[in-house]
Amino acid sequence: MGVVSTEGATAISIEHPSELPGLVGTTFTTPWFRVDEDRLTSFEHASYHEEYPHGYGGEEGYGEGLVEGFHLLSLLDVLGNHAFWVEGPWLAWNYGLDRVRFISPVRTTDHFRVHGVVREVTERDNGGFLVVTDLRAEVKDREKPGFIATQRALWTTV
Repeated sequence: MGVVSTEGATAISIEHPSELPGLVGTTFTTPWFRVDEDRLTSFEHASYHEEYPHGYGGEEGYGEGLVEGFHLLSLLDVLGNHAFWVEGPWLAWNYGLDRVRFISPVRTTDHFRVHGVVREVTERDNGGFLVVTDLRAEVKDREKPGFIATQRALWTTV
């Protein structure tokens, strides 16, 4: 399924990374997204979850259509690219995650989106910038988020 709707999405787009420090406190919201069954099955196969020794889906686990937490985190890259970018020959490299918490299950039937706040920007010696964002995955029609996390991305030249 992928992107379901851009309703309510907001983006940050700047022309040059030198503008990144001025973004502290700025927010963005990704488009609404949904994981389809085929992609769920492919992720489970690629990450060996189909061989999981103790069932986590179905009746004995969390129920059908559960999108595993690491699957959700892997989507931060594609979702973030819909909402936060720098024009020109710059790339954001995944530099890691801090304080990830999975608050409520996300299923293939759920629509979710990520709200982000730029918390910190640090210039690096190589001319790049380390950008720290606080993220919250909103699940449509639910009070509790699917997950929260702090993401670090290193913006460098290609």
